[in-house]
Amino acid sequence: MFKKYRLTHKITEVKLVNAWEKITGPLISKHTSEIKLLNKTLYVTFDNAPLKNEMFYRRFMLLEAINTELGAGTVEKIFIK
Repeated sequence: MFKKYRLTHKITEVKLVNAWEKITGPLISKHTSEIKLLNKTLYVTFDNAPLKNEMFYRRFMLLEAINTELGAGTVEKIFIK
């Protein structure tokens, strides 16, 4: 049914938003202002510059944690804003 109405992408995005605190922890989750998933590319916006810089360097670890939580191939790239 989800494929018929093309909702699988949105369902995956909602699962990611719901699991974000579990994946990143409460501090990072608190300073995350926006999460978008478009075509297997994750766009994340932070409201704290030092945290943004740290997450830029840890994006490959974050990518691995997301794909472990939601299934392999869910996210292929991460852009930190």
